[in-house]
Amino acid sequence: MTSQPDSPTQPVACKPASPDILPRPIFVYMILRAKPLLAWVLTGDASIATVSPMISPAQVSGYIRFALQHADYPAAIRDENNSSSTIDGYLLRLNTASERRKLDNFEGELYVATAVNVSILVAKKTPTGETAEADMYTWNGEMGLLSQSLWDLDTFINERLDDWLDLFQGMELVSDDE
Repeated sequence: MTSQPDSPTQPVACKPASPDILPRPIFVYMILRAKPLLAWVLTGDASIATVSPMISPAQVSGYIRFALQHADYPAAIRDENNSSSTIDGYLLRLNTASERRKLDNFEGELYVATAVNVSILVAKKTPTGETAEADMYTWNGEMGLLSQSLWDLDTFINERLDDWLDLFQGMELVSDDE
């Protein structure tokens, strides 16, 4: 996957993780912040009991999250005008390379894994002082598809999450090793 020449993000090559090494954490800021959907992607079931211990509230600085035109999901791009802007989300600590491949497959080619520094939060907004290196799926599509509106998780959960879960009911993402 390559970045478009005018893309503001710096993609990183995603190497398959060795089975003995935990995959790099992911900063989740999109529709996968809806825990039932994240659980479905990783396990094939919307029960959040498995994923809740894997996530911590977190934020990334220097990026901005926009809604996409005619889409339920957002896009994050580097905020060239305001390095102090932040995106809230979760730091997701994966257990297997298979989980990482499922996330890569779910996000698809419109997003590219980008290395970021993540600030861990207590509750929703108070930094703990702890940071972590992680990957974040940044927008790799046409910039013209970005809306001028910011994306809102609560709106997605209240208006669209059930539709997404219904769409995937009975399906399971698989990775190459399954």
